[in-house]
Amino acid sequence: MYIRWIVRKHKNAAVADVAFHDAYLVESYRDERDNPRQRTICYLGNIRQISGQFPSIERELFFLRADRILAGVPDISGDDRLEIAEMLRQKVPALTPDEVMEAFRNNLRWYVNWWRERGATPTRDELFEMIDEAEDAVGPM
Repeated sequence: MYIRWIVRKHKNAAVADVAFHDAYLVESYRDERDNPRQRTICYLGNIRQISGQFPSIERELFFLRADRILAGVPDISGDDRLEIAEMLRQKVPALTPDEVMEAFRNNLRWYVNWWRERGATPTRDELFEMIDEAEDAVGPM
C-alpha cells in the first residue's frame, strides 16, 4: 500500500498561493494477465498548503479525519493504520509540542473572549474541573 497524492492549485493562482493536497490509499496488484495495476482502497482526505506550509490546525484535523476513515475500513489492521499514518507524515508533518501549546493558548483566548461577550465566564474551579474531566476521558498517561 502507498499514498497517492493529487495536488490541485487554487483556481486563482495569481492571487492565492494555495494548493490542495488530496490523499488516497492505493494498493498495487497484478491483473489476470499479470499486468501491474493500482486500486484505490479509500480516500483519506485533503489538506490546504498555503505559501508552501500546511497550517498546524489543518494538519491535526487532517490526521484525525484520516484516522477515522481508516478505522472504518475493515481490512486494515492496527499495524497497517500506524504504517499509513507514518506515510502521511512523510508529506504532512505532525504537530510539534510548541505548536500544540500555541494552539491551546489561542483556543483559550477564543473561549475567554466568547464567554466575556456573553457575561458567563466559568470560574477557575470550573476550568480545572473541565481539565480533570478531559484527563478522565482520555485515561492515564
